[in-house]
Amino acid sequence: MATTTVTLGDRTFEIDEAKAQEAYAAKKVINGRDTMFFNILPLKYQWAYELYREMKNNHWEPEDVALRGDAAQWAGLSADLQQAVELLMGYQATSGEITGAEEIYAIRDIVTAPELKLVFGRYVHEQNTQQDVLVHIFSSLGLDPVACASKFAGVASQMKALTDKHLVALDRSVDMTALENKQAFAKNTFFFSQCMEGVQLYSLYSVVLEMGRTGKLVGTAEILTKLLRDAGFRCELFRKLFAELCQENPDIRTAAFDAELVAVMEEAVALEKSFIAELPGAAEVGLDAETLGSYIDYVAAHRLAACGLGPATTGSAMPWLDEIFFPSEVHAVHASATTQTTSDFDDDEL
Repeated sequence: MATTTVTLGDRTFEIDEAKAQEAYAAKKVINGRDTMFFNILPLKYQWAYELYREMKNNHWEPEDVALRGDAAQWAGLSADLQQAVELLMGYQATSGEITGAEEIYAIRDIVTAPELKLVFGRYVHEQNTQQDVLVHIFSSLGLDPVACASKFAGVASQMKALTDKHLVALDRSVDMTALENKQAFAKNTFFFSQCMEGVQLYSLYSVVLEMGRTGKLVGTAEILTKLLRDAGFRCELFRKLFAELCQENPDIRTAAFDAELVAVMEEAVALEKSFIAELPGAAEVGLDAETLGSYIDYVAAHRLAACGLGPATTGSAMPWLDEIFFPSEVHAVHASATTQTTSDFDDDEL
C-alpha cells in the first residue's frame, strides 16, 4: 500500500495515497461527497484550515479590556457622542436579526467539505463572544439594552428591508446543481459578508473609534477594534468561499450576474450614505459627511475588487481605519481579485 506523509503544524500523518486521492477528488464547496465523518484530511482547502487556526489563535475575552475609565467618562460626554455609542450598541444587540445571521447555518449545512464546516464552526463561536461583549459593555457603562435597540429601530428597519430584498432562503434540501440555486448561494455569500458585514455601519464605527483615538471611551473602542478584526476574518472566509465556489462552478459568473452583485453593493453604499447624513457625533470628532462618504466608497470598492468585481483600490480617505477594517493578517493585498486554490493533488498540500 502506497502512503504519503502529511504534516499539519507539529503533527505528522501517514495516509493511504489511493484513498487520499479519492477523498480529495470528492471534496467540493457544494455538491461534494456528503459524509457523516468529520475528517478534514486530506486537506483540499488549505486556506480554510489556516484561517480556522488564525481565528482560534486570536481568541479573546471581553473582560480582558477594563471599562472602569469609560464608565467614569460616560456622564461627561455630549448627548451626540452618547447617542453614537448607544446606536452602535443597539446595532450589536440586533445585528443577527437585521443582517440575516441565520444564513450562516444554512451555508454551513450546504457546503460539503469538512474543512469548510470546521471554520464555520469557529464563526459560530465568535457570535457567542459578541453576546459576551454586549453584557460587558451594557453593564459597565450602565446602558439600557432595550433603549439602545429602540433608538436604532429606524436604521434597523432600513437595513432589514435591504436584507429581505436580497437574501434568498436556501437549505440543504434545495437542488444545488441547478444554476439558479448556485447563483442564489453565491449571491447570499457575497451579500451577507461583503455588503452587510463588510460595509454597513462602518461610518458609525468610525465615529466611536475616533472617540477612542482622542481619549474618549478608549476601552470600548479597543473592544470594537477586536470585534472588527473578527469581522475581517469572516469577510475573508466568505470571500474565499465565493471565489472557490465560482471556480468550481464557472457557469455562476456571467456578465449579468456580476452586474447584479455590483448593483447590490451600490444599494448598500447608498443606504450607508443615508445614515451618514444624520450621524450623531461625527462633526464633534472631526469627521465630516464628505470624508465619511468617500471612505465608504473606498470600502465598497475594496470589497468588490477582492471578489474580482472591480479594479484595485487606491487613495483611502482614512488610512488609519484600514488597519482595523482590513487587518493585514487577513487581507494580504487590496489588489487581489482571485483566491489561490489547490487544483491538483500534491503530497505537500494534502
